[in-house]
Amino acid sequence: MGIQRRRAAPGRPSRWAAVIGTAALVTSLAACSSGPGGVVVNLYGGASESGFDEIIAACNDQAAGRYTIIGNLLPSDADGQRDQLVRRLAAQDAGMDLLGMDVTWTAEFAEANWIRELTPDQVAAANQDILGPPIETATWKDKQYGIPKHTNVQLLWYRKSLVPNPPKTFDEMIAQAEALKAAGKPYEIGLTAAQYEGYVVNINNLITLSGGTVVNEDSTAPTIDDKTVSALTLLQRLATSGVTSSSLSNAQEPEVFADLQSGRSAFSLNWPYVLSSMREANPELVPDLGYTTYPTISAGEAPGTTLGGMNYAVSSYSRHPEEAFDAAMCMRSPENQLKHAQDAGNPPTNRSVYDRPEFQEAYPMYEELLVQLGNAVPRPISPVYQNISTVLSSTLSPPAAINPQASADQLRTAIQNAIEGKGILP
Repeated sequence: MGIQRRRAAPGRPSRWAAVIGTAALVTSLAACSSGPGGVVVNLYGGASESGFDEIIAACNDQAAGRYTIIGNLLPSDADGQRDQLVRRLAAQDAGMDLLGMDVTWTAEFAEANWIRELTPDQVAAANQDILGPPIETATWKDKQYGIPKHTNVQLLWYRKSLVPNPPKTFDEMIAQAEALKAAGKPYEIGLTAAQYEGYVVNINNLITLSGGTVVNEDSTAPTIDDKTVSALTLLQRLATSGVTSSSLSNAQEPEVFADLQSGRSAFSLNWPYVLSSMREANPELVPDLGYTTYPTISAGEAPGTTLGGMNYAVSSYSRHPEEAFDAAMCMRSPENQLKHAQDAGNPPTNRSVYDRPEFQEAYPMYEELLVQLGNAVPRPISPVYQNISTVLSSTLSPPAAINPQASADQLRTAIQNAIEGKGILP
């Protein structure tokens, strides 16, 4: 997703406890209800996004009584969503039909037999005119389980009045921030580095840009090497440079956006929603808001970064799998992807939408998005991705305390243990 994962602090009750309780009640009612045609497709994940109720209503009208989609409440953070889905799928709950899944969940859910493999005809329909990288996130062991809904990738946002020549590399960005600071101007580089999934995205970005990977191709062993050490050296340098937020180790997407909105940041590494959100939060700043592709390590390199987004999958326990698939295809039709992009700031997976004038008006950075998406890479595709993610964010927190070689060695051991299911995870 264009990730806003908020994890409760250790030892503190989750603030989503009440939400989960409410969701359980909604679920119970939805599972027992019937639509005009008698078939209810219960959707979990993405239903509460801005404007999505209109998409659901339009698809219900289009179904003409064959089925009725009901959007069910989940926590707004991806970790909370996954926790609830995992509990109910493990109990073989037939009350869920269609799942809106973070792109990192496919391998885990497929390996547990919680989601249905698509038929050849469904694969052909689901992939028609869809960008390649999102399809990869919907696939596990050469079998496709997901229907790509929307995608996401980070860009570099900056203040044009402060940064007339946007940086191409991290070295250039740090140097420009230092010069702005020396001149008494807003200078901060905003990025997420709290101990959560958004930090893992940035870790994966720097390892990718350094030419490395976290695990091997089949996710059976870590690939932590000298390229990882180089990435961690840059991450530690950035965290101690004096040009990031003083609360860097607690920064998630909302805090990074707030620093840009309030004028503290000159640079911001964040998702495409920044533009649509800024139009509402601080429209006076929008004319001064620039955008470009993510900075690289060396000039001239491809800006390869981490892929986000969401896929639909049909629950293995759904009593209405055909209707659930058709509902998913309607909700992520090109027309609805365009609407969702305009309303919620989530970029389409459908390539043709990028050519539409109304999309280009809402997303003037569409060319940069396509470049970034063409070079995007997934996070490790593994049934134990959640464990790997936890190890990455905990081992490397806070970023200012990273010792590049020692942290890489510790990370290698911790990831191997996570893959093998050893130890107690943080």
